[in-house]
Amino acid sequence: PPLASAIPVPPAPIVPTDPVSAFAAAANPGQEGTVTLEGGIVERARLARVYQAASGRECREVILGSGVAERARVACRQADGSFTAARPLLRGAAR
Repeated sequence: PPLASAIPVPPAPIVPTDPVSAFAAAANPGQEGTVTLEGGIVERARLARVYQAASGRECREVILGSGVAERARVACRQADGSFTAARPLLRGAAR
């Protein structure tokens, strides 16, 4: 008997290995959570904003910590759909 035609299988989603990029990929603007950083340090994280970079890529600004210890990290979408850490160009622009 003839073989049935192959059913295309979508590729598995790419899971970022950087915890901040993983949070950025899954969160909605304003959403808060925690991330475990290098050394096992647990930090408060909040997705501050989603924007289009000059390159056309979707980027997401994540605020880590709280109060005077707040700092921004940025993750941008790559061609394969994954997010990776990027250098923020404007510090404190979202606050």
